[in-house]
Amino acid sequence: MKKDLSELQGALILADPSLRGSVFQETALLLTVHEPDTGTQGLVLNQPLGQHLRDIMRSPDLRPLADVPVFSGGPVSPDELKLVGLRWNETLGRVESLPALGIAGALKAKAAGWEIRAFVGYTGWSAGQLEAEFEQGSWMLTPHRPEALEGKTGPALWRTLLRGMGNIQALLADLPEDPSLN
Repeated sequence: MKKDLSELQGALILADPSLRGSVFQETALLLTVHEPDTGTQGLVLNQPLGQHLRDIMRSPDLRPLADVPVFSGGPVSPDELKLVGLRWNETLGRVESLPALGIAGALKAKAAGWEIRAFVGYTGWSAGQLEAEFEQGSWMLTPHRPEALEGKTGPALWRTLLRGMGNIQALLADLPEDPSLN
């Protein structure tokens, strides 16, 4: 059965467990742009760099955002920094994003209750590429859950979201790195 991928913008996707050893191993992504004719962009939600804006930028304008955590958003444009607002929308039951905020926009969003994160780089696919990767089984659409923004990072977030997809996925989430060593 073919999945309907027409509404990928705003989707939360997980790397398939078969992507072990790739740059996307155990990755949870929020898709921020999806234009079927031009391509898709997203941000990795579970790869913090262990830094805050104060550690990488010294601009006085950024002082109110000094504690904003910095994440690796993906392998595309690793010299680009984006400020993004994220929040759980209880009414819609989904993660919402305000991508590519400037400093003023980030301050306004923060004052309105949005979580602000900085992302170095992003993920990107040309037109049709992500859809082809879904067909190959490289990615899985996962239901939105508030846990996506509740502080778990790295493989722990990926496993939590994967477990929430059902019993088979829960088994996959708990597979050891190398099952042959069991």
